[in-house]
Amino acid sequence: MGDLTRGVNGNSRVFAQFNAGKRSIAVDLKQAEGQELVKQLVAQADVLIENFRHGIMARFGLDYASLHKANPGLVYCSISGFGQTGPYRDRAAYAPIIHAASGFDAVFGGTQGNADARPPNWEIMMADIMTGAMAFGAVQTALLGKVKTGVGQYLDVSMMEAVMSLIPAHIQAAQMDDPDPIGRYCPVQTADGFMMVCVVSDKNMQCLADALDRQDFLTDERFLGRARRSNIDALAREIEKWSRKYSSKKCEMALNKASVPCAMYQQPEDLFDHPQVVERGSFAPIRDAQLGEFLIQNLPIQFTGFDATASDWVARLGEHTDSVLSTDLGISPEALADLRARAVIA
Repeated sequence: MGDLTRGVNGNSRVFAQFNAGKRSIAVDLKQAEGQELVKQLVAQADVLIENFRHGIMARFGLDYASLHKANPGLVYCSISGFGQTGPYRDRAAYAPIIHAASGFDAVFGGTQGNADARPPNWEIMMADIMTGAMAFGAVQTALLGKVKTGVGQYLDVSMMEAVMSLIPAHIQAAQMDDPDPIGRYCPVQTADGFMMVCVVSDKNMQCLADALDRQDFLTDERFLGRARRSNIDALAREIEKWSRKYSSKKCEMALNKASVPCAMYQQPEDLFDHPQVVERGSFAPIRDAQLGEFLIQNLPIQFTGFDATASDWVARLGEHTDSVLSTDLGISPEALADLRARAVIA
């Protein structure tokens, strides 16, 4: 079956979003011969990333201590819910589990005004994506270290700690008797929807006062300095006396012209024609016989040294087993057929 995001039919658009251009091999790690194949591949590799539960890779003989001996330059990255140490290390974890355990859901629910009600539901697997970004940065840092020392290292990436890093202000406030108000912003209603307006600095407030011809904002003690953080809802209501008269688009244009940080709320379907997204080429087409033609997002990073546009294909599970094992390990077609007949590979 492979990755769960492949879905019941062996491939999905979500899987393609994350894995376009990656080759796929299928090896049974529960068989000694399968383990040996992986060891031979890792001996030639720069990086290995795994996200099994703690102890599983060691059970296969594929832990860092075992593989490092044959490849001292290996950068080995383990991603898990709670890390490789501590009393929670053996617990199963999916993104919603981490959202709850990290304190993130409590903060998010509190900002919605329902701190004592049922915690929020999630469709966005933020913990997975955030942890992947953290692991990416860690791997690149370790590779730079390898360039300088010739030696790889082991990276232990915790989903819980990755998500905890998103709430630094709340972690600090929890240790204080009288913490400063934490910056919070709320939607502003327009004639046809909502927009976000962020008045962070006194300069932002001056720009807002000029744009709305509301110089009284600059003398209203609720909106000055530190007090503004505690009265952001009141400020939004004042802005709405103006914004409810106009469309979101018109409000956005007027406020941006006055250098007030703001944005209309976009739906996912709006992004494909969004002028900023189109100009930067944020999407790339995938053409797949099973899934059809659709768009996936490119990396949110553009490089001057090479084209980082996403590949336009997504591999079937095990599609490259033969080509990788024959090219990288020199295994003959007859030997591959024998391994497949015994379900060591697929």
